[in-house]
Amino acid sequence: MRFIITGGSGFVGRHLIKQLHIQFPSIEIHNIDINQSDELEDTIIYHDIDLSEKNSLSKFKFEEDDVVFHLAAHIFHSRIPSRRKRKKYFEKLNVGGTRNLLECMRVNGAKRIAFLSTCMVYGIPREKLIKTSHPLIPNGPYGSSKVLAEELINEFGQQKNNCALIFRPGLIAGPGRFGLLGKLSFLVKNNLPVPMIGSGLNRYQFISIYDCVEALIQFINLDFPNGTFNLGSKNPPMVNDLLSSLIKFAGSRSLLIKTWGYGVKKALNILDMMNLTLMYPEQFLLADSEFVLDISDLEEQLDFIPKHNDKEMLIEAYKAYLQG
Repeated sequence: MRFIITGGSGFVGRHLIKQLHIQFPSIEIHNIDINQSDELEDTIIYHDIDLSEKNSLSKFKFEEDDVVFHLAAHIFHSRIPSRRKRKKYFEKLNVGGTRNLLECMRVNGAKRIAFLSTCMVYGIPREKLIKTSHPLIPNGPYGSSKVLAEELINEFGQQKNNCALIFRPGLIAGPGRFGLLGKLSFLVKNNLPVPMIGSGLNRYQFISIYDCVEALIQFINLDFPNGTFNLGSKNPPMVNDLLSSLIKFAGSRSLLIKTWGYGVKKALNILDMMNLTLMYPEQFLLADSEFVLDISDLEEQLDFIPKHNDKEMLIEAYKAYLQG
């Protein structure tokens, strides 16, 4: 058996590879990625391969007993193209790369894959507690690309003797993950006002990087189950309570600022259309929603209970921000 990680040099990939190396030290770990992380040099076999290019991926030969963790994806970051180009950008890797990966796995007889999707496949929640059966109506091209990728993974998992596990995580938080959390940390560190979209009297659920990795490893521990599962913390607090706890921990003089959610989202949308993006629509359209994932299936079917709470995660991310 070998572990094959796509996008292993990314945030989740680095943490996953470290844990796989600790828990299964005798098993080879292969990282398929166009980026290489210095943190992983001694623990993996690195393959400079672009999943979105079929000819590039054909250089790697899968084996029948490989276990594949598919993490590679185009996500939100500062280099995302303008709005009219985003659909093509996200689909190139998130859909095309997934299709290429599954085709190469089929050719070589590899049958087991765990896939990291996103909670953004749901779009604006229609229920207070979001089950995996919730309609998939994403708010933009990133979520839409993950819906299409899930369809490909599910089709693969339905084939005889194949195993496919899909996770839909909330915002993955922890040391080393910045983005929106980096912007928040900057405001808190510098005693600046922290504006909320809306009143902050809603819940928006995180998932710890540590819990995310342990859930992925359950794919091995439970002998490769099939299914789709939400990933989120237990009992997430309201946004204003969450942010207040960080400000208190930091000893900051930052104040939470309530805003008119509708108006702020309209303004953020105009800025995004002008390529002056502060937040992407798939982020800000949900920011004042009650967004809590139903994770009961994790315990019932995967024997897994998330251990880390949202306040701990936010503080861990802040401490990592301070360390640079």
